[in-house]
Amino acid sequence: MKILIDHDTCRHAGAFSDRCLSATILNPLGHERYCMAKIEEDGRPELTVTLKMEGKQYTLVIHSEEQRKAVAYEGWTAFTRSLEPIVTQ
Repeated sequence: MKILIDHDTCRHAGAFSDRCLSATILNPLGHERYCMAKIEEDGRPELTVTLKMEGKQYTLVIHSEEQRKAVAYEGWTAFTRSLEPIVTQ
């Protein structure tokens, strides 16, 4: 499954934003996503999450349930500290 999250268009910030991202990663189809731009079922077992934030794009491929839980726990820092962004402006 592929998910595109456009945080630049989201009205929420802070703790709510962190909880929303975590819920989306843990249960992408069963969570109301306020900043979800696109969801695509690609038939692959891994979850590919692309986060657009502050004009940059980060993509993270999550291969296991343990990794999914770890990324959900870390929140935004799982994307921004370990990945090189692709500038989309």
